[in-house]
Parts: sequence; C-alpha cells; structure tokens
Amino acid sequence: MLVVLGLNHNSAPVTVREKMAIKKEDMEPLYRKFLSENNVQEMFLVSTCNRVEYYFVIKDYLCDKCDIHSPICDKCEIYSMVASNCDLSVEDLVNYTYFASGRQAVTHLFAVASGLDSLVLGEPQIFGQIKDAFDISKECNGMGLFLNRLFEFTLKTAKKVRTVTGISENPVSVSYAAVELAKKIFSNLSEAKALIIGAGEMCELAARHLVGSNIGSIIVTNRTFEKAVKLAEEFSGDAVAFDRFASKLSEVDIIISSTGAENFVVTSDMIREAMKKRPSRPMFFIDIAVPRDIDPKGAEVDNTYIYDIDDLKNVVEANKKEREKEAKKAWDIVHNAAYAFDEQMESLKITPVIKNMRNYFEEKRNEELQKYCEKFKITDEKEIEHLNYLLTATLNKILHKPFMNLKEHATDDAKYSIAEAVEIIFNNK
Repeated sequence: MLVVLGLNHNSAPVTVREKMAIKKEDMEPLYRKFLSENNVQEMFLVSTCNRVEYYFVIKDYLCDKCDIHSPICDKCEIYSMVASNCDLSVEDLVNYTYFASGRQAVTHLFAVASGLDSLVLGEPQIFGQIKDAFDISKECNGMGLFLNRLFEFTLKTAKKVRTVTGISENPVSVSYAAVELAKKIFSNLSEAKALIIGAGEMCELAARHLVGSNIGSIIVTNRTFEKAVKLAEEFSGDAVAFDRFASKLSEVDIIISSTGAENFVVTSDMIREAMKKRPSRPMFFIDIAVPRDIDPKGAEVDNTYIYDIDDLKNVVEANKKEREKEAKKAWDIVHNAAYAFDEQMESLKITPVIKNMRNYFEEKRNEELQKYCEKFKITDEKEIEHLNYLLTATLNKILHKPFMNLKEHATDDAKYSIAEAVEIIFNNK
C-alpha cells in the first residue's frame, strides 16, 4: 500500500516548511535509514520550496481509528519516523501535514505532478521536480515493482493533462503575463532588446521569462548600480547607470519597470524624445510598480504601448478562470488514472497465485510421467518426448480457462464462498 505524509504552501507556513525541508546531501542517508525499517518496502521523497512529501510503500494495513500516540498503528509509526528526522514534534506534524493512503495517495501524487496542487495552478516546474525525485529514489535503491509502475503512470498522467488540457497555457503571474503581452506585439523576441528598470524580485522574474522566450538582449539599470550588474550578469546582459538609462530608451523595444520611486521614473518627455529616433518601431512599456514608474501620458505618443499593474492583473484574473475550467478536465484524467493504476496493481496480486498453481501442476505432471514410464518400462526418448508433449498440451488446455477467470476476477471487491469461488474459476461459459 502507498501512503504519503506531507506539507505544502496551503497546510504550513514557510517557517514550518523550512524545518521539514530535506537537503540534497541528506537524501541518501535518509533513504538508508527509512528503508531499514521493517514496514517500509519502497519509498521516495519530494522536497521543494513549497512542499515536502514522504511517500512509503508499506506492508501492513493502516489503522485510522487508534490514537496518534499508539505504538501499534502504522500511521502513528510513520508520524514518529518522520518527526525523528526533522525539527518538528509529532503534534506539529499532525497540525501542519496531510496524510493519505491507498488510491487517495496515488490520486494526490498524480495531482501534484500535473500541477493541480501547486501554488500557481498548472505550473509546469513540479513535473520535472517529481521526475527528479523518482530518479533520486532509484539511485538510493528506494524503487521496487510498485514504485516503478507508479513512476510510469505518474509521468503518463501528467503528460496527458498537459497535452489534453490547457491548464498550463495562460500566464497567471504578473511578470509572466507581461512577457506574454510583449510577445503579442513583437512576434520574434530574439530580434528585440529589453530594458529592465529595477533589480527586485518582480524584475528578476520578468527577466527570467524574457530569457526563457529567447529575448535578443537585456539591459538592466538600478539606483544601486552593483545590483544592476549582478542581475545583468545572471542573464548575460549589460548594466547601465541609473542616471544614464534615458539615453538607452531609443535603442530598446521593451521596457519593464518596478522600482520603489515616488514619482515617475520614465516621463512622457523621455518617451517622446526616444520615439523621435525610432518613429516606425514600436515601444512596449510594462509598469509593474506601485506607485507607477511610467507616465501614462506616454501612451499618447504614436507607436507606444503602456500597460500598468492593473492591466496585467485583469489579464491574470481572466487567465486564472481559464485555468480553473481546464483544471476540471485535468481532475477527471487524474481520477481515471488513479483508478486504472489501482486496478492494475490489484490484478498483479493474482500473478504469484497463478505461478504457484502452475508449478504445483507441473510438478505433478512430471511425477506421473516418471511413474508411468517406470511402470511400463518406457525408455525410448522419442516416446517419452511424445508423452510429455501430450501431458503438457492437456494440462495447458485444462488450466487455460481457470487462469483466465482468475485474472478477470482478480480485482473483484465481493467476498465469495469457497463453492462460489470454484464455480467462478472453473466456469466454462
């Protein structure tokens, strides 16, 4: 059975998530520790800035009725095991974490990998993080038959969600929305040049999205020049002193600004002067500062486009609604996949039963063949081979239908009497 114990951005504040976070160098010893526990057969760990999750494949049934401190309950044992590895008590874990088992745990994993449980609905980065988590588990000998099949199902499900639905298509962050708007004006960003005014988180995110969209080049300016240099170096761009950026306006196509200034950083006069040098080439201004950095009167100049934070928020809100619509389709895919996985794993339980039955019948066949040959003093190898062929063919015909019936009913939830079970197994209809 699969169980998951975890916390995320919804269940716990960052101060708690930090205490449960797992460093990369601690992964291997942690796998060794947990896999040495009698009840843990397989496992994998997920640790990102927004979530930490422990997935265990365990032997026994989980009791949900006993007290959390009971030593006989597997659920309690898992809480204790995880608590011993982080700076949180069992009580804290109970307050800040979620716990799921069986199909619920599988459904949760599929939803996480598909971006349905992310801070930003549909964000694609988690898919790669889950894949990396499985890879680390494999390296640390945490993967067995169950998790290998679960890994295949997880990747297939997440890919189907991204292919069939549009959950990742519409930008739902202000910085991302800004860059998507720029792409509508400049069809080929590889030939465009961008100026980033400011070096804070919003500007860094915008720069990252621009680079991800193959922007031609980036210039960064900031009141603290050292910060501009640092951000520019991160994205292989150039830095310019804050009192000189106006002279660069005519050279750039996209201007993204987010400073803490009280007055306009880019005035309408600056825009007018810049456009005199490039009258036929549009300029796109994205103002994500509050209060605003760019004088809205600049939009009166021909071939200029200015969007402020409210414009972008409207785009983001509309896109969020679109993603939420797509999320309903994604959840259907996830639930169907979890059911299919559950059915497949249940059907596999019959495999060792069939194998043991076949071994038993094969053993009896060999014994009877040997007895027959000894009784009638048959020593000719050709004749023995023919007898063996006849017995094998007969045995295969006899066992074919019962084994097919066993496989077909392997996932039945109903409880049968012995007589009913025999009738189902040997029914030839």
